[in-house]
Amino acid sequence: MGHDMIDTILIVNAATGETVERERTAEEQAQREADIAAAVAAEEEYAAALAAEMQAKKDAIEHAKSLGFTDEMINVMYPNLT
Repeated sequence: MGHDMIDTILIVNAATGETVERERTAEEQAQREADIAAAVAAEEEYAAALAAEMQAKKDAIEHAKSLGFTDEMINVMYPNLT
């Protein structure tokens, strides 16, 4: 994972404008990698939940149509479904 990550930290003193750049410690690098992994997992979880919601809506529409409901009837009865 670490080959494309920023391995330095920039510290800026707001009062003086002085800047110091230093290498990340092993602990900071491990935390950064854990944070990135958690963000990626959260994005994947969100995408999966969104896909499941879209599939559920599609299935509900197909079921309503199998019972003889028209698109107009479905839109009136379930406005948030489409």
